[in-house]
Amino acid sequence: MLSSLLRSLKKLAVYNRISVELPDEIMMALSFIESGCLAVSLNNKTVFVFKGLSNELESLKKTKSLQFGLDCIKRPEFPSVRIYFDFRDKSNKPYLFDYFFNMESDEEMKLLKKFEEQDYFDILFFDSRIVYSRRIQLTKKDKEKIKETLDETEI
Repeated sequence: MLSSLLRSLKKLAVYNRISVELPDEIMMALSFIESGCLAVSLNNKTVFVFKGLSNELESLKKTKSLQFGLDCIKRPEFPSVRIYFDFRDKSNKPYLFDYFFNMESDEEMKLLKKFEEQDYFDILFFDSRIVYSRRIQLTKKDKEKIKETLDETEI
């Protein structure tokens, strides 16, 4: 059974000055991808790092809305929880990212459980360095949906 949450978040806080230093292992992982999303632990919180080209990140900076959701995928070859992000600009053009938490990895499941306990999450936008970030507040409904998806992983 798939549990999904699709929620427009109206309050997207944009921070242009970032003092976050990414650990070497995260920098190494980012060096292997041209574009995409990683979930990482920073300051005991689950944070999402979006990597792309400078012009793509500039477009994302101007987006007005964000929807995100979770799906529990119970395929034997790769049981996972997918989180997907859908940014939209003024013209409703989508910018899509997703990340798969491997249900067979204790580390990945710890990241997902931390995410459930947070009141917000940060998205860091990265090309060769962190360009800017957004902080997304999680509502009570968001957290309930995250919990429902986590409960599905244990069935």
